[in-house]
Amino acid sequence: MPLKSRFLFASLFLLLAALLALWFTPFAVSHGVRWWIWWRARQEGFIVNIEKIDAPFMRAVAIRQLRLRNAHDDTLRIDLTITDVTFDLDFKHILLHRRGRAIRNLSIRELHGELRRSNPTVRAISPRGWATLHRMLPEELTVGGSEVRIENGPTLVLLRNGFLSANQTEAGRFSAAEVMIASPWFHQTFSQLRGATHWEADHLTIAGLTLTHGLDLQSATADLSRLGNQRVGLQFDTDAFGGKIRGNISHEWRSQHSNWKIAGGATDISLEQTSEAFGFADRVSGLLHAGNFTFRGNLAEPDLVTASLWSELTGLTWRNRTAEAIMLGAALYNRRIQLQQLYIKQQANQFTLSGEATFPSSMSGWLSPDFRGNVSASIDQLGDFAALFGASAGDFAGKITIDGAMDTRDRKFGGHLMVEGASLTFFKTAIDNLSAKLNLKATDMEIEQLAMTRKNDSLSGQGKIDLSHGHNYSGTLEARLNNLIDYLSIPSGAAEKRNPIPADVQVTIDSSKWDVRGVIHMPNSSPMSFTANFPLPIGTDWNVFRISPLNITLNFPSVFLAKAPQLFHPQIFNDGILSGNISLSETLQHPHIGGDIQLMNGKLSGNAGGSVNLTEASGRIVFGGNRASIEFLNVATKNTDLSLGGEIDFQDTNNVMVRIDGPTPIFDLTAHQIGCMNKIELASVPFTLAPTVAELQFCGALFQSNWTIGLKERTIAESSDISDPDGVTREFPLCFSGNPLESATLLLGSLPRPEAHPTATPPNKGTKARR
Repeated sequence: MPLKSRFLFASLFLLLAALLALWFTPFAVSHGVRWWIWWRARQEGFIVNIEKIDAPFMRAVAIRQLRLRNAHDDTLRIDLTITDVTFDLDFKHILLHRRGRAIRNLSIRELHGELRRSNPTVRAISPRGWATLHRMLPEELTVGGSEVRIENGPTLVLLRNGFLSANQTEAGRFSAAEVMIASPWFHQTFSQLRGATHWEADHLTIAGLTLTHGLDLQSATADLSRLGNQRVGLQFDTDAFGGKIRGNISHEWRSQHSNWKIAGGATDISLEQTSEAFGFADRVSGLLHAGNFTFRGNLAEPDLVTASLWSELTGLTWRNRTAEAIMLGAALYNRRIQLQQLYIKQQANQFTLSGEATFPSSMSGWLSPDFRGNVSASIDQLGDFAALFGASAGDFAGKITIDGAMDTRDRKFGGHLMVEGASLTFFKTAIDNLSAKLNLKATDMEIEQLAMTRKNDSLSGQGKIDLSHGHNYSGTLEARLNNLIDYLSIPSGAAEKRNPIPADVQVTIDSSKWDVRGVIHMPNSSPMSFTANFPLPIGTDWNVFRISPLNITLNFPSVFLAKAPQLFHPQIFNDGILSGNISLSETLQHPHIGGDIQLMNGKLSGNAGGSVNLTEASGRIVFGGNRASIEFLNVATKNTDLSLGGEIDFQDTNNVMVRIDGPTPIFDLTAHQIGCMNKIELASVPFTLAPTVAELQFCGALFQSNWTIGLKERTIAESSDISDPDGVTREFPLCFSGNPLESATLLLGSLPRPEAHPTATPPNKGTKARR
């Protein structure tokens, strides 16, 4: 065949091939792209739905809608929907497997994504998937209409109406209507964000972003150049509240052990501006003068974690807490925490703590820390120093020095601590001098010396506390008080005469069991003696103590109330003799009580504390087990006398019943149902038309205020004059300590006291006869 013919034939063949390629290329590209996306998604465990793909010759590929979601794993949920996607493919890099970007330009009109992960160890995609994702990074990128929700355990990130454009030749832009970040440690929402972007060498930079007032992101660069090797990084530079914050964060998850690297520093951060920006309810002022932080490892693998922290706060003020300087330096490595220094300076107060501890491997390990360190403190204003830790400054005062060392390595305790104080106030109780010496040993803490003095009062003791699982403690205490009233809560305005009440108390503690003995010397009265035996383990609350076994005895042969200090306001007794002998055993909730109490010739003040209008009272109560008998109770007002008796049922102190009755008739003069009753008034009545009260009933819990009083009235049968003891009972709540504006008076009546009439005296016959 002639050469000319061969050339013509080849040209026609090439032209035909070109025409066929032009005809079939859109079909091949669209189906090839669909098949490739389906195949790669299936390999990673995803389900993909593609609505429509258009691939015009020499033009960008367009996908109408693509939805990607995971198929099986419930601990990881991925749901991604993108609408109107266009991208330019670089077939040279795709077909020849050359290095470079497979996509030149990627544009997404709308993106809706949701990622929820409840297990942090679950991997989203395989290493091959990350490599593929890295190759798909485009040269130019535009994403509009973004709605993204990311949940990783307790952390939530929301992006609403986001827009991002980035390329290598000119600045792009970033905007978002709202970005919300919520976690256990941080919760903040940023609105109407605007910034510039730049994309070069797989590094995406966002700059000039104003997050909130006083917080501007100068630049933040995301490093995606090693995404195929499962590593990403982030660098940021921020102007924050008058200062600077710089940081570098990288995360690598290529191996089985994911690894974080964090390094950051801060200078001259205003705490006042920070508190205002984040909406703190309390005003905080001061300056974070300097701070550095490093971290490497994974919190899920504490054996491999290393970290360091150094910070310096100056001029700190929070509520009523102030400090001139607080410095903290610490490091973590090989599961050991090295506290390089904790230093607090507050005017004339200085506190320093340093040491080393093992990072606990479990929650129970925090209860038995492995710590070795030194503590030193020189505090001249204890109230200000205590206020720094949340206490009320008015509850503490004085000077105190602390010096000591502590060593708890290998769960063996050792060390010592010495405390000296003068002119102290603890919880508004004055202490002239305090001296204490503590020794830490292998299994217990020994209180070698404890001595406190206050005026003529003193308290001394020694003991030890078992630091093993039982936490038992033993020791002795001895207290000598010149006036017991100084340590009791006496209402302001109590009776002016307060004769001192000296007291001596001795306590012996053996394995958390207390043996208390003491004598109280009441003025012009015989001494009151008492004993008590009860267990009191560490951590016992009131509810447990009420059901714990105990034994208490109290003996007071004669207390002359006229000379005794008045502990109530208004005062109750002006005169009388109180005597008795009480023994209590079993528990406070179900007590067994024996003995008796007797009051003779009791003279009450005009209103008996404002609750009843009695002027005189005498009586005797005899206890026998879980009941007591009121043998007699004689009370009087200005115009009437009452002779009563009764019984007390205290089988359960949560439901105590006191019944009072007697031969003297009592009348119910309260014509209508009243509300909460805060006063009982007894009046004399010359008639008996009012209903007769057969019994007064007081019911309630011994250690609570929800008491009631019941009036059990007698009813007269219509066909006879015999009274029915099982009459109607009217109940009223008691509120002696309630609001007097919401309370009322219960009015009862009694026959008036008979008037004394002079009678003629008969002649003495015996005397007349002798005469």
